[in-house]
Amino acid sequence: MLVRIARHGESEGNFAGSLQGSRFDTPLSARGSRQAEYLAIRLAGEAIDAVWASPLIRARETAAIVAAPLGLGVELDADLVEFDWGVWSGRPFTGEIEREVSGVRARWRAGETDLAPSLGESPARAAVRAERFLARLQTSGARAPLIVAHGRFNRILMTRLLGRELGRMDEIRQRNGSISAFEWDGSAPAKPLLLDDVSHLPPEIRTVSVLSDSVK
Repeated sequence: MLVRIARHGESEGNFAGSLQGSRFDTPLSARGSRQAEYLAIRLAGEAIDAVWASPLIRARETAAIVAAPLGLGVELDADLVEFDWGVWSGRPFTGEIEREVSGVRARWRAGETDLAPSLGESPARAAVRAERFLARLQTSGARAPLIVAHGRFNRILMTRLLGRELGRMDEIRQRNGSISAFEWDGSAPAKPLLLDDVSHLPPEIRTVSVLSDSVK
């Protein structure tokens, strides 16, 4: 199975520098819509046979733009929603919030993946969602699926595909409008073929943001 994973285009929340998560649902920005259109052009000639997306609007809009030239519908899956940042959701990623999130991420990298933001979820809990989705994907009959989801959740999903420790999730960037690809037999760790590729995006429409790339 050739599994492609895309991150949604830039959202209004990304543009504003907010920590969105699963609770803060904003549509694509004008630049995000263009990113999705270029991603659609990139994938139009590929033999994709199914498209799954998070039900959050930024992912749904991206998936619809990409799926249209392929003649495919989009199946929404609640397990693909973004990581829940709890009390930090929707807040500007500046000052105190940045320091607090950076501290939690350092602990995740050290292996404390059961640690959750206040009123949010832990990476370990989000990984359960990722594993449920992969189990359904394995039995879906799809041979070349595209999954459109989110920055943090995609990293968690990729650790499950690659058979890596969850604390290594930040090793793969997830930029807006990026595409990654994996060869997966449904059991053994997947073989990465492409990681966080944005070569299809003209430089002037790429999102350049520490928040966008490495946190949300």
